[in-house]
Amino acid sequence: MSQPDVVYSCGSCGYPLNLSSSNRSTSDVGPSYRKSLKKDQGIGAIFRNCQNIRALMISYCRTVSGVGFRGCPSTLSHLEAESCRLSPDGILDTISGGGLEYLDLYNLRNSAGLDALGNVCYAKKLRFLNLRMCRNLTDDSVVAIASGCPLIEEWNLAVCHGVRLPGWSAIGLHCDKLRILHVNRCRNICDQGLQALKDGCVRLEVLHIHGCGKITNNGLALFSIARPSVKQRVDEAMSIGPSIEDLFRLE
Repeated sequence: MSQPDVVYSCGSCGYPLNLSSSNRSTSDVGPSYRKSLKKDQGIGAIFRNCQNIRALMISYCRTVSGVGFRGCPSTLSHLEAESCRLSPDGILDTISGGGLEYLDLYNLRNSAGLDALGNVCYAKKLRFLNLRMCRNLTDDSVVAIASGCPLIEEWNLAVCHGVRLPGWSAIGLHCDKLRILHVNRCRNICDQGLQALKDGCVRLEVLHIHGCGKITNNGLALFSIARPSVKQRVDEAMSIGPSIEDLFRLE
């Protein structure tokens, strides 16, 4: 397959693989197939016909639970699933191929209100993880991911109010390769959590931090003194890591 085929279209029918609602156009696709593409059986069909697929965007496809990813190819390294309603089993199935390096689960929806993000810990090759606005995320899942994904370089946890001291401590303890961390508007990061990041995360280069009400000026000052090489930024990033184009350009 050519690079555009791998990134943007189905090798079987030519349908664009960017299924995000803001970009997809299905006017030239048969009605029965058009419906299935937005559901798990459509995802499974893509994998059966595109066995070397490397990147897929399903953001805002809210009828996809994720079970269609079961047995996905190991070549799948980049997945964007913003504002999707993935089930606990579906989250596990999205990483079943074992090749994911980039995972975007921004604003993950879960009708049951359960935290199943700990299943991400099985993505051993993961380098970029966006969990921004995953409000059901708990310390248990953060601990599991921090200890199970040793290659993480950038992690967005902005507006993740369920992460408390045990979660921040686990990141400091286990995330030795973490270079960029986003904690903007996290209500439950405090001076102790910031200290845990200061004492760990030995390769940290950038900390996106603002709107964290439990962090005092003294806590920030102590962090700055101990880790002067870490750049503190107040901007809140909507996306993380390299773009898809850059990922393929680097290979």
